[in-house]
Order: sequence, then C-alpha cells, then structure tokens
Amino acid sequence: MSNLKNQNLIYIRVDASIQIGSGHVERCLTLAKILSERDVMVHFICRSHIGHMEERIKSEGFNVTMLPSTDEFIVEPGSNYRSWLGVSWEIDANDISQIILKSKPMCLIVDHYAIDVYWERLVKSLTNIKIMAIDGLANRNHDCDMLLDQTYSLNGISRWNGLVPSYCKLLSGAKYALLRPEFIKAKRSLSQRTGIIKRILISFGGIDKLNSTRVALEAIIASNYNNITIDVVVGEGNPHMGDLKLRCDQLDYVNLHIQTSEIAKLMASADLSIGGGGTMIWERCYLGLPTILICIADNQVNQAKSVHSYGAVIYLGIFKEGILTQIVEQLNNLYSNPNLNISISKKALELMNIPDYISHNGPTDFVVDALLKI
Repeated sequence: MSNLKNQNLIYIRVDASIQIGSGHVERCLTLAKILSERDVMVHFICRSHIGHMEERIKSEGFNVTMLPSTDEFIVEPGSNYRSWLGVSWEIDANDISQIILKSKPMCLIVDHYAIDVYWERLVKSLTNIKIMAIDGLANRNHDCDMLLDQTYSLNGISRWNGLVPSYCKLLSGAKYALLRPEFIKAKRSLSQRTGIIKRILISFGGIDKLNSTRVALEAIIASNYNNITIDVVVGEGNPHMGDLKLRCDQLDYVNLHIQTSEIAKLMASADLSIGGGGTMIWERCYLGLPTILICIADNQVNQAKSVHSYGAVIYLGIFKEGILTQIVEQLNNLYSNPNLNISISKKALELMNIPDYISHNGPTDFVVDALLKI
C-alpha cells in the first residue's frame, strides 16, 4: 500500500437522523469551516438515515458521500449506541476504508457514538490512516491519534484513563468547545446581563423529535408574563414544523427562526434560554446565557448533571410527562429572582473561561492546530 497521503484532504465520518439528532453534524461543520480556511478540503461520509443532513452539508460548500442504511435500528438501553450505524460496525468500517484507500486523505475525523476501538482498529489496519475521535461520553475504548472531548465532567480528564492509547493527543474540557466564529464575535460585544427577563430563547436542536419546543413554548405562555418576547429556533428537519408554525403565527410576541444563521446573536440578546443538553449547552455557557436545561437524549444526562452541579444551568431532568409544570415553576422562580439569573450567568462564563493561549482565535482554531500536527 502506498504511504503517499493527500495533505490537503480530510474525511469526516458523522451521521444525523431523527434518532441521533443534528448536533454531531453541526459541530463537525464548525470544524470543517475552520479547516477549509486553512486550505484543507473536507469531505463528509454519512449514512442515509431518515433525518440525514446531506443538503445542509452541501449548502455549506462541502462534498458528502452518502452510504445506504437499513434504518431498522432502535436504540435500546444498554445497547451502547452501536445500532445507530444502521449496519454492522464491520460493514461500516470496510465501506469507509474503501473510500479512504481511493483518495488517501491525511486523516479521518470520527464523530459517532456507535464507533469504538474495534471499528478504529479495523480501519487503521486496512488504510494506515490517522484518526481523530470526537467523543464526550467516555464510555468505551478508542484507538485514535487524537481525541476531543469538549464536555465538562466532575471527574475531569481522569475519566479517560485506560480508554485511549498512550500516544493519543487528548483535548478534554469545555475550553475546547467547537465554537463558530460568530460566537467569538458575539462574546466580544456582549452586554452586561441584568438578570431581568424580557426575552426568552427556546432551542432543542435541529430535529427535536419529542416536540420539547412546543412544550417549552406553552410553559412560557401559561406563565402569562407581560412584555415578553420569545424566539423559537428549530432546524429545517424538525418533524413538528407544521404544528410549530401554526402555533407561533397565533402569537405576535413569538418569532420562529428556521435553520437560522443568527443563533449567536439570538443567544447574546436573550435573557433566558430553555433548551436541550446537546452541543448548544457550551454555546449558551460561553455567552453567559442562563438556561433551563431539559435532556432529550440519554447521552446528554451526565454532562447536564455536571454543569448543573457547577451552577451554570438549572437542570430539570429528562423530558417526560409533567415537565411543563416544572418549567413553569422554574420560570416563575427565575422571573422573580434577577440575582439568581446573574449568578447562573456568572457561573456559565466561569465554566467557559478559555485560557489566553486558546482564546485569541477561539478554541476551534486551537483544535485545528492540534489536528494538523498529528
């Protein structure tokens, strides 16, 4: 096998679906944009699950190879997410290896909870490719040359002990969050938060199959506050779009934003957020936005609990029947207690206090610097 590599090409193996959500693709797009600014070509490899984001990836100017999927996967408790691939891990690893062997990229980025050490070892044995893994779960072994864990954990970097090889470059902690440039810009002009709630942002990611967005909206409506503006942010793949449009159109103080590119501005101008525990949690914390946090997937729970323990969010648990009442109670608590809002905001900013050696161009640039050196 030739050892010649295409030094201007990187592949990204990532999926989106109704089950998986959109967060993995979105954070990989953030990374891909910074790489492209360094004259690196980025090519995505995804499976054609229901709810895939092929057009979204293409709209950002990136090529994508779509692989077939059976879409007969249901994630059961204790399944370790392996069924999220839609095919066996051996088939997926072989499919990706064949693509790699044709183009010989400089490295492969993997962002997938169904991929672990066995998949990575097989791909490496077939292609000799260097692998960067993005993973915040720390629940399985990896055979990778670099690992990015952009989450906050009470156990810190030690939770990766024994899960990655000794030669792995490990970037662990919220200070390495893949933030888009617009968030860095918004932070520089961020106004002092007063704790008074006049504008509320609702966002549960791009898909939100549980329609948590509608429940949060109804909770604010039920609270019957005066002079409140609500911004509702959804992805174009949201399966409840018709229902949300109809409800938002009925209320002149509600703005519906579909696949917006202005999310940083919306977070900066909001006084409170209601949302899920996915990758957006770090964007909210970076801008010091107090958040009522509700997990819409099991893999969000540990980081939600950790950030709650730090005091940077109010975590209400996993989305369930009766959550609307809990949201109303917390809304009333925060609405009548500006000092609590200010305290949460300060803790969120403190959590995302990025060191000077990282913060000049933002953490995503720092991650790219490390990636290009492996």
